[in-house]
Amino acid sequence: MKESKAVTFIGGFYIFGGIIVLLSLIFGGSSLNTVFDVPYIPDIIVKLFVALFFIPSGYLYVKRTRIGYWLILLCSIVFFCVSATLTKELNVQPYIGNMIYSLFVIVITVLRRKEFCHSIKTVLKSKAPEEQ
Repeated sequence: MKESKAVTFIGGFYIFGGIIVLLSLIFGGSSLNTVFDVPYIPDIIVKLFVALFFIPSGYLYVKRTRIGYWLILLCSIVFFCVSATLTKELNVQPYIGNMIYSLFVIVITVLRRKEFCHSIKTVLKSKAPEEQ
């Protein structure tokens, strides 16, 4: 089966987002603990959790593993619900954009589900050097 560019884009976008969240730890940025409505958890912990979730799950999604499929699908559903709630409460455009992007990820992930046939063991195995 031919690999979809949309799946590669989505996985790369999650990796990029994880890196941006890590950079926001260094340079400051908006507090994610208030966005996720957990103000009692320090922002640094929320950002570390998000970054450490996004980067590996994006990589597994790009490699088209079954676990990457489920991680990104569940993450997109959660982010869709969070964005929909914040859009309803605050009526701010970035949350509308996040909601639309999450819906895009859900639709593409479900439509291209047959691409995700690798197990995590296949991805983690080191390939033997090619014989010349």
